[in-house]
Amino acid sequence: MSSPEPQEKAQPEDTPLPPPLITFPSANVLVRLHHPSDAPAIQAAGDSPRIAYFMGRAFASPFPLALAHYLVGYANTITAPGRPDPLLCYAICDAATNTFIGTIGAKPRDDVESGTFVVGYWLGEKWWGRGIMTEVLRWYVKWGFDTFDGVRRLEGLVHEKNDGSKKVLGKAGFVYEGTRRKAGEKDGEVFGIETFGLLREECV
Repeated sequence: MSSPEPQEKAQPEDTPLPPPLITFPSANVLVRLHHPSDAPAIQAAGDSPRIAYFMGRAFASPFPLALAHYLVGYANTITAPGRPDPLLCYAICDAATNTFIGTIGAKPRDDVESGTFVVGYWLGEKWWGRGIMTEVLRWYVKWGFDTFDGVRRLEGLVHEKNDGSKKVLGKAGFVYEGTRRKAGEKDGEVFGIETFGLLREECV
């Protein structure tokens, strides 16, 4: 994937921030739609070689501000086929300041796999180890199944060395289903991609 070019912002930065979709008092975070004013915080949270190592090629390190603006616009376009609303990608923010610290979302598969959404997420390194992503992911999978009747399965695809993400998926109820050996390559390193799945009937 080539590096994304800066895109025009969908809304001006001086418009009000979107209201929270949900707040997690125990983790001191909230979830809402992305906003153009999030771009500097996205750049700050995402500017980590440890995060970039496990992400796709477009996730750069150093992390340019133009990429942050692009990600805001892109996040606010991801929907399910035939469902322009609701959006599928959300900002995770510090509840006290409403500052962006991470993101969570999903992309629908198509054709015979149209009942599957692939879940993705990342969290700024400063906020690792606090249980934030586990709590948000548990909510997100339930929200996804409750909101989209046609979804039978959620899927997580993880770099084989990303032990933290594998633990998050496991705590959210996902089941390890196998490794696609040598399926990924980035910066000259070849690696396996592990698949985790969660079926509707397994979501409790």
